[in-house]
Amino acid sequence: MNRRVLLISSVLVLLFTGVGFSQVMLQSEQLFTMNAEIVVNADTGWPTKIILKGKCNQAKAWLGISLYPYNVSDPITGGSHNFVEVKKGTFEQEIVVNQRFLDGSFEVGLWGKKIDKVDSTDEYNYWDKMFGFHVDELLVYKSGLLTQLNGYSQ
Repeated sequence: MNRRVLLISSVLVLLFTGVGFSQVMLQSEQLFTMNAEIVVNADTGWPTKIILKGKCNQAKAWLGISLYPYNVSDPITGGSHNFVEVKKGTFEQEIVVNQRFLDGSFEVGLWGKKIDKVDSTDEYNYWDKMFGFHVDELLVYKSGLLTQLNGYSQ
């Protein structure tokens, strides 16, 4: 099959399936990415830190970082929460895992919008009360457990 016929066939498939050219381009560009790497102590097998690496394709975004101890009863008040502003381009953020969170969990979200408390339409928002703002428009999300790796002994 020559290239011209293949190209025409591909365009027709895109047109008839309702997938536009811009959608294909957005999927291939991956405007927002984030990887979470858990660093483990070689002697004990327990996590010591989480390294986040990613790409942000807007002027700025906000990285929401939450760590939870094992068996937390209320994730909002029982967790540790932090926000970091991320600029356009690649980013790297290191999170130290202290002993309180061993056997617990983490979640990280890259958020597209920060809404100050004065601009919030929520009557009561925990994040507004605690931080003076909340974040919206989730772009990328990662979560995981902070458990000991099997095969390590103390």
